[in-house]
Amino acid sequence: MMTKREKILLFFLLTFILLLRLYHINVGPVEIEESWRQADTASIARNFAGYDFHPFHPNLNYDGPFPNIPALEIQVTTYLIAILYKVFGYHYFLARAVPIAFFLISALYLYLLARLYLGWNGAAYSLLIYGILPINLYYSRAIMPESAALMFWIGGFYYFNRWIIKQNNCREHQRSDHQNHGNYGNHGNNRNGDVNDHGYSDLISKYGLLILSSFFLALAIMTKPPVIFIGIPMIYLCFKYYGRKWLKMRVFWIYSFITAALPACYYYFSTTAAEYKFTLGITRNIIFKQAVTAFYSPEALDFFTVNLPRALGISGLLLCLAGIFFLRGKQKVFLVWFITMIFEAILIVSGIRAFYYLIFLMVPCCLLAGNLLARAASGPVGKIAGVVLVLLLMKESYDLVKPMFTINTVMAQQVNVVKQLTVQDDLLVVGSLDPCLLDLTDRRGWRYNLRLYAATPKDPIQELDDYIARGAKYFVPIQGKIYGDQDEKLLSYIEGEYPKLEVVQGYPIYVLK
Repeated sequence: MMTKREKILLFFLLTFILLLRLYHINVGPVEIEESWRQADTASIARNFAGYDFHPFHPNLNYDGPFPNIPALEIQVTTYLIAILYKVFGYHYFLARAVPIAFFLISALYLYLLARLYLGWNGAAYSLLIYGILPINLYYSRAIMPESAALMFWIGGFYYFNRWIIKQNNCREHQRSDHQNHGNYGNHGNNRNGDVNDHGYSDLISKYGLLILSSFFLALAIMTKPPVIFIGIPMIYLCFKYYGRKWLKMRVFWIYSFITAALPACYYYFSTTAAEYKFTLGITRNIIFKQAVTAFYSPEALDFFTVNLPRALGISGLLLCLAGIFFLRGKQKVFLVWFITMIFEAILIVSGIRAFYYLIFLMVPCCLLAGNLLARAASGPVGKIAGVVLVLLLMKESYDLVKPMFTINTVMAQQVNVVKQLTVQDDLLVVGSLDPCLLDLTDRRGWRYNLRLYAATPKDPIQELDDYIARGAKYFVPIQGKIYGDQDEKLLSYIEGEYPKLEVVQGYPIYVLK
């Protein structure tokens, strides 16, 4: 049980973490950091609220008019945002409030998990570092599903740890009873993890934590599939507590089957229901094909060299690496978790090379650093050093995160121009890979010169004619530029063929019909 002092400290830390995330809370996805990914998420939520409220029918704003359903992960974050939109109207602070809430709950689960192995002192340091790491500081309030995935992921692992520790304590208690009273056989029936006949309430009492763990981890995998690597530290725990005996325990096989089957069923359903399956191509062509080789590429090396210090800060990186050498006994599960996520980064992140994918590696990093600071703070000199290191990390985080909040003024101006000259039902062709303009203006249409689908005409003029035949009304270059048109031949053709509207100098829009 927590003491009053510990509860006050926990409340203070969570409140501090919340306050750090209120900056720019009502600003739309026009910040330069991952604006397209946030705009995509925000548009799905808006389309849930304004077009189709079916939870398994997410609609994007590109690839033409509705319906526009892709094969995507489960839309927990966007659906909750849509509910808030329906009740309170369209406000970006509501869209950011959902991931912030998920992150705060994930922070609570991180604290509870750390407390099992590091004590409340180590848990407090781990929580504080989790709240101020640069990557967490920005992406925990981004309109993206990462915060929800973190909550389900850490929560599922916490409940699994709680259950396996509880089971081990029961076994130790029974062993003690056997030694003291010689009647172990009367109290130890069916202790190998199989379901007994004591009824539903006994089933929940005995397996409730495991059921919660399975539910949370299934949702985590449905939200962000790479979190499935958590299975490796879970297997480590099974060997740690049961040796090879766990391989013969039905409860673990049932647990594994349910945890994997729910996401498998969802992804099968999502694939069959989708009209556009380009996301499957990303998985097949980037993740599966490049999983083994991508890490050895110069691009991957450059990515990790730049972005690991950017995610952790130099001080956070050093604390994490030094923390490896201060783990003792059962705490080594966090080392296994850390190594596992390094392995995940090599196989998955190396190919995708998206900065926010590093957020899952940060969880065991926080636990390693938190344990180190807790041990150092046992003496007066260590306490001072710990405070200095935390303040240094906070300063680094501020310096690293501040540029991420910079507003993309070009996109913001282009959004204003489109809203001024078009109406919501107009279909647009956008001369960019970036879907932000469509999402931020709440318009639908196509991204020009993308070459994403085999059915798209190869000739750029025929491609434009195809969009016009399908209802496109306006062509919108981004600040007068078209992606892939370095020699501006396409722009010259469009300039000569279609009327131009230019209410703001340098931001033309062309009328296609």
